[in-house]
This record gives sequence, C-alpha cells and structure tokens, in this order.
Amino acid sequence: MKKGLVLDPRDNVGVVIETVSAGDEVTFGDGKVIKSAGDLTAPHKIALVDIAEGATVIKYGEVIGYTTAPVKQGDFVHTHNLDSEKLMK
Repeated sequence: MKKGLVLDPRDNVGVVIETVSAGDEVTFGDGKVIKSAGDLTAPHKIALVDIAEGATVIKYGEVIGYTTAPVKQGDFVHTHNLDSEKLMK
C-alpha cells in the first residue's frame, strides 16, 4: 500500500508521498484509504472525498483554491481542476 499525508482533519485533499499508479490504494495517517484514479508522482494532491465544482479545496488546513470541475475521490487535483486566482483578488 502507498502512503499519503494529511495534516488537518478539515483537508479534502491529501498529498501522495511516493509514486502512485492508477488503482493503487493510498493510506493516510488517520487510517483513511483512497484508491487512486490515475498515476501520480510525489508530492501531488489526491482528492480524499468527492468535491463539487466551485467548492473550496483545503490542504494542510488552509484553503488553496476552488475546483473548476467536479472532482471524484481519488482524482488528481491540480491546475486542470483547481483555480487559485479567486484567492489573489
């Protein structure tokens, strides 16, 4: 099983800390296990839960942006489905 990192119980994304292939299970310190929907290299973000379009994305207890499309549990979270420009205004 692969390992991931979650620092805050409010986080809806975790960080993989080793290379993950589609279908791999990633375990987090709180015991949560997520199946990766795709290949990821460390230290990329993976959705811990389904996240609706326009919802806040929380990593390490902080809002890091908003989703630009619906995100399913196990999906890679990055610039293709995450926008942080709203935070800059």
